[in-house]
Amino acid sequence: MSTDPISDIYLMKRRKSRAGCLTMLFATIGVLILIGVVLLFHRAARPKDKPAPEPVAKTKTGTGSAAKKQKATEERKAKPGKKEATAAPAKKTTGKKTGTAATAPSKTKAKTEPAVEEAGEVPADTADDGVADSALKRARSRLKKGDHQAAREAALEALNARPDDPKIEGFLNDLAMPLLASQRPMPEKIEYVVQSGDYLGKLAATYNTPVALIAKANNIQGAIIRVGETLRLFDGTRHAFALNISKSRNDLVVAIDGKFFKRYRVATGRDNKTPVGTFKITDKIMHPTWHRSGGAPVLYGDPANPLGTHWLAIDLPGYGLHGTWEPDQLGAQTSDGCVRLLNDHIEELYTILPKGTLVTITD
Repeated sequence: MSTDPISDIYLMKRRKSRAGCLTMLFATIGVLILIGVVLLFHRAARPKDKPAPEPVAKTKTGTGSAAKKQKATEERKAKPGKKEATAAPAKKTTGKKTGTAATAPSKTKAKTEPAVEEAGEVPADTADDGVADSALKRARSRLKKGDHQAAREAALEALNARPDDPKIEGFLNDLAMPLLASQRPMPEKIEYVVQSGDYLGKLAATYNTPVALIAKANNIQGAIIRVGETLRLFDGTRHAFALNISKSRNDLVVAIDGKFFKRYRVATGRDNKTPVGTFKITDKIMHPTWHRSGGAPVLYGDPANPLGTHWLAIDLPGYGLHGTWEPDQLGAQTSDGCVRLLNDHIEELYTILPKGTLVTITD
């Protein structure tokens, strides 16, 4: 077998060339892998996140102009607003005046009080005044429309909100007799159809109400009532009048079931002669005779008779309520111990009050 030297040389060169290329390829791959490992190691060695506050902390602790600017910025952010910023000097001023800052809360309180009112927390007195004024206005409107009972209810609501108010009591005073001594309806009245055998005295005894009130309320003339006639009667078996007399105020308040009805001006006894306590009306006399102690009786109409037009005796002998011919002495302690009223006023009480009505007298 023959050998060609030229072919062998060429073959050897090819082999060497191939081996060199492979070597370069592996070397390149190795270098790339090494670079990749180095990069990965370097990235892993670096801190992932730098603490954000570090630059701020350095600025805060610094002494340069940048630190001062940063501090000023933070102080501006910490201030809640212009109102509090302006309030701070006021505290200092107060402190200079008093030597302490103890008065500062009072200024703060003064500023916050209007806010309480704006929030709807109205003082109780103001709220009661509003209720009273509104109810009184409603009462006047109801009276203008002719509804006396609705007017009375609204006025009582007003008086409950503002007790002893003279304007409200004056309205109720004017309303009292036109409502009670008429056929106008009231919760305290009943409707009664006259039956055969009825007469005023019988009805008065049945319903514990005076004959005079039945006659006046139903416009009865001559004490004659007719079968089938409808009457409105105050039901004294279910509702009660009561009198409260004050010696210090020299006034008398009439109530129905504890509700204000009317107030009268009176005179009480000199030197505290009028007795104190709870009594009952025991007798009612029109055109009374005065039985003075140790003297002859003085008839009605005699100028020497001081009892006026009507007399209401109480269950304490010698004492009672009566009219007077000297109205200028009312409102003071000027009587001999009895309770005096204007003749027109004692006549009203005579008309509406049954025997047995409680009379309470206080100092």
